[in-house]
Amino acid sequence: MKISILSPVYNEEQHLPEMMDSLRAQSHTNWEVCFVDDGSTDGTADLIRAAAERDPRIRLVGHGRKFGKAAAFNHAFAASTGEGIVLLAGDDRIPPDSLAIRAADLSSCEPGERGLAGYKLRSFSEDPQFDGMELPRGDATSASGGVLTFTRELAEIVFPIPEELPSEDIWLGQAGPALAGRYIKHPVVVLEYRIHPGNSNPRGQDFAAMSRSIGARHEAWRLLLEQERFTLPPQVRVHLRAMYAAEQARRRGDLIGVLRQPGLTSAERGSLAAMTAAPLWSVRQRFYKALSGRQGR
Repeated sequence: MKISILSPVYNEEQHLPEMMDSLRAQSHTNWEVCFVDDGSTDGTADLIRAAAERDPRIRLVGHGRKFGKAAAFNHAFAASTGEGIVLLAGDDRIPPDSLAIRAADLSSCEPGERGLAGYKLRSFSEDPQFDGMELPRGDATSASGGVLTFTRELAEIVFPIPEELPSEDIWLGQAGPALAGRYIKHPVVVLEYRIHPGNSNPRGQDFAAMSRSIGARHEAWRLLLEQERFTLPPQVRVHLRAMYAAEQARRRGDLIGVLRQPGLTSAERGSLAAMTAAPLWSVRQRFYKALSGRQGR
């Protein structure tokens, strides 16, 4: 099975060599990486071009303008040719058997089946608060973009990602499992996720910045409910409505409204509750490692 790796990158000159080294070290060698340079102002594009001259599996499929993250993922997917689809950020790494595990799991799907596989990630960081977390906890698997692996048949349904979204995680993490004909959950680590100040995730930001950032991300729930490209199961739509109602309460600072919102798990309520007010966000930041990985993400 050929695996296509979709990788939007922005000013990743510092970390990109390490990411590409992890690709070259893969035991599964039938892969391509489709890079989209999202308006970098450093040497990112030149670094990719030089690597592509040495290895035809490395492709720079978009550059020269600011796409935006979601649009860059869509552009990379449109240029991809593999039967399996993986997302990988330019500052992350994958263990040597990552693609082999994913290819083996997807190869168990029937021809034409909408297959999806979910795994675990391990964080690494110069900040001890964020280093060495294996997520999610226990035997759960994650629905975050970097560990989800799609058959092309499923990817062609969930792509394109709405380009007004600042990130892909919620859209793919909700639509993928909802529309998969087969969802393989294999609780092994396939991604090494770097946590640093340049991450798009709002961890480490003050309350006001976090609230704006997470609010934009959570618009994915509304957009999934309003889209007309595919039909979500009724129970998924009920859950999305509950999540978006709780998000509206969060934006108002309505802690009680979040906690009383029916149709959510205790972990979902707790996560949103921690983002309703500055003091609660401060507690969430202080105990980040202890509280992470409890939502299956």
